[in-house]
Amino acid sequence: MPDESSAVARYLRDGIRKIESFLLRECGACRVPDAELPALEGRFLIAGWQLVIETPAGQRRVNICVDQQFPFSVPRFFLVDRPPFMEWPHIEKDGLMCLPNGSVGKYLQPENVAGELLRDAYRLICACESGALENDFRTEFYSYWNRRLSEEGRSVQSLVRTCGPSRLVRVWCGKGFIVAGENEHEVLSWLRKRHGNETEFDLTVGAALLWLERPLLPQEYPTTAADLYRLAASVQNGKNLMAQLGMSPGPFYFLIGAESGNGPCLAAVRTLKPTSTNLRGRKRDRSTDGFRPGKVPASLQATRIFSSEAPATRMKLERIDAEWIHGRGLDPRQRELHAKTLLVFGCGSIGAPIAQQLLMAGVGRLILVDPEDLSWANVGRHPLGADHVGSKKAVALAEVLQKAYPHAHIEAHPMTSHEFLEKHPELVASSDLIICAIADWKAELELNLRQISKEIVSPILYTWTESHACAGHAVLVYSGGPCLQCGFSMSGDSKLRVTKWSKEETERREPACGAVFQPYGPVELLGTILAAAGLALDGLLKKVSSATHRVWAGPEVLLTDAGGAWSPQWIGEDSRRARGAFQEDRLWERDPYCVICGENAHVNHSLSRSDNPRSVSSSQLPS
Repeated sequence: MPDESSAVARYLRDGIRKIESFLLRECGACRVPDAELPALEGRFLIAGWQLVIETPAGQRRVNICVDQQFPFSVPRFFLVDRPPFMEWPHIEKDGLMCLPNGSVGKYLQPENVAGELLRDAYRLICACESGALENDFRTEFYSYWNRRLSEEGRSVQSLVRTCGPSRLVRVWCGKGFIVAGENEHEVLSWLRKRHGNETEFDLTVGAALLWLERPLLPQEYPTTAADLYRLAASVQNGKNLMAQLGMSPGPFYFLIGAESGNGPCLAAVRTLKPTSTNLRGRKRDRSTDGFRPGKVPASLQATRIFSSEAPATRMKLERIDAEWIHGRGLDPRQRELHAKTLLVFGCGSIGAPIAQQLLMAGVGRLILVDPEDLSWANVGRHPLGADHVGSKKAVALAEVLQKAYPHAHIEAHPMTSHEFLEKHPELVASSDLIICAIADWKAELELNLRQISKEIVSPILYTWTESHACAGHAVLVYSGGPCLQCGFSMSGDSKLRVTKWSKEETERREPACGAVFQPYGPVELLGTILAAAGLALDGLLKKVSSATHRVWAGPEVLLTDAGGAWSPQWIGEDSRRARGAFQEDRLWERDPYCVICGENAHVNHSLSRSDNPRSVSSSQLPS
């Protein structure tokens, strides 16, 4: 309880006074004795009132109770006169009615909140009495299947495709959990990615997926193996699946799936062979009675195994497939994204989080390339921490991400981009998008030339920051369109500079030769990272199909605190840009005088800086 003298306590006393006045005066309620409140499943209720609701079917008693957070929490409605649990939807075991919670903001008028919820409670009771809400058991299948489970300890984690037809799948059974998948390779690969290459991850057993026309109602939930056999008999090829499954020694695992109306749903059940005990106390398998070993017809053995004498154990099922993790199975982009391959050059403070964001968005295959080790100076603005100092960035990042997202495929190549391009042209060719976050001119120019010469046909996204990460750029270019160099002058400067600085304001030096850096952190980088990741996602989903330049301009206070200013060119195009903190998309236009792809460019180009002296600012140094 709050301190009696606090403002919260005063709101509580005033709220109880208002709601009690309303319920007693307007609804004929009576106060529930405080001694009876703790019996309501320990919900920390401190006051309650009981009233009688007249419905077309008769009278129903309802308790209206409030907890310690009232009036900031809404009153709870408990149906006293109710049928057995799971006969009506939206009624908890202790009678709590699941009502809309939209009135929580009206804490100054708790009596109005109670009145609104009372009308909702009346409508819910009437709908339950008439049977109008029976279909809610199907559309909200998970909420009801997971109540009163037969086996609370182990759950089934499913990679299985949520669609028909009924079929045999595979499961791995561990002490604490079970993993189901379409085939043994899928199951064991997921386990090794998630938990390491353990010797126990070597074998799966068969299971049956029964795909039904619609989800089961609570009264249809299987309680015996015979119930499962009847379900199997209702689907195409179901009896044959049971016969095949019955040939194994057991236990037997089943997944039950259907389309709920709110997306597909899955459930899990386990059953054992029926046994009897002989005079010596030994258990005996009765499914082979009357036949020599191995001679029982498969169909007959199935009917004996899956009988009413074998109990069925309902189990909780959790989907762990990519479509569920990235969009709860209802994001139409996920199947497309899961089929995409992303190649990332540079796993530093920009490339690593971009790779992580796109993996979280649903990209199914990620190839990381970076030759450098993680140093202590990198830790402050890198997804990897102190545990990985001294490790190769690409390798350590791949290990961390693979464990976090075992449904994806991630690989690392600790080498330079030039080495990778020479050694793995097949991986380059299989990539749907290449991201270059190296900020090294030689590497960028090589990628640019290879794309122009059609050695690389995939789109390439280049990203970099301006000084102190006060502005950032992401450029997505396509083969046959404007090239990277088209946006830079002959002197190597970007044709668009968002900020301006003096050299002294941008550079800091470590007490070591040539050790130049800029003192900014991960928060300043977020704008550039999100702009680049968003443009990459647009490219993967084909929302953009032509060369695009996405610009991030940071908050003005960030720029001024760092000692910079907006460039006259940037502000001159639109004075509203002076406020900062926004991004915009621009065309990346072809330059007819481009020394790389312009009309007068030679066919062969040198990779020397003298041919294209684009300067690399300290903000573009890899980190």
